[in-house]
Amino acid sequence: MAIITLISDFGLKDHYVSSVKGAIYSQLPEAIIIDISHQIEKFNIQGAAFILKEAYQSFPPKTVHIIGILTELKNTGGYVIVEHNDHFFIAADNGIFSLLFDEMPKKIIQIPVSTSLNLSFPVRDVFAQIACKLANGGTVESLGKPKEDLLQRLPFRATTVGSNIRGAIVYIDSYDNVVTNIDRALFEQVGKGSPFILELARGNQIERISREYNDVPEGEILAIFNASNYLEIAMRNGKLSSLLGMQLNHSITIRF
Repeated sequence: MAIITLISDFGLKDHYVSSVKGAIYSQLPEAIIIDISHQIEKFNIQGAAFILKEAYQSFPPKTVHIIGILTELKNTGGYVIVEHNDHFFIAADNGIFSLLFDEMPKKIIQIPVSTSLNLSFPVRDVFAQIACKLANGGTVESLGKPKEDLLQRLPFRATTVGSNIRGAIVYIDSYDNVVTNIDRALFEQVGKGSPFILELARGNQIERISREYNDVPEGEILAIFNASNYLEIAMRNGKLSSLLGMQLNHSITIRF
């Protein structure tokens, strides 16, 4: 029995999450359901892709992931099952997979949808049914027809100009720490161990990489490479992004 995970922008106030879980349990009473997050900012597939990318690889092979973000059928490539890294993903083809993966997935299956079906709640009425079949040992090939490609959204990528790196904030966590798209490999490739200045908002600068959050006194700003080796900027026991007015997509510059 495979695990089924849920990620969405439904929040926790309304009935949506419980309705999806109820639909799964009605079809597969022994299902194991794990909530990754339902607090994604509304319609923010970039944020959903970041959180799911950080989380899904910790789950065992054959885990089924339901993605409940921007699921309206219009302006998408339909509903799809994607098999990648021995995991299954069910979502609308809205560009999220180009943000989630660095390469094209192994298999893409188009989910057939009846024109007579009410699609106001596809996560419950379509995705949950597909997830139960996969979790119960079904194959992706039995659930639709192969699809050649997926809609693309250009991800924000860090760039280099001479000895400088210019990146952007791609995620702000619940601690108000900001995560950038600058990874350790690029930092080391460009910097080659040279001194650097990391320029932040309101004239703030950082000139060293910390090993852990407690490397600096309380209230001081620090830079650290997180568990996924992306540059993260934080304030020890403080709220960095709120205090400095840092927001998603704001630029970050490192000068060596």
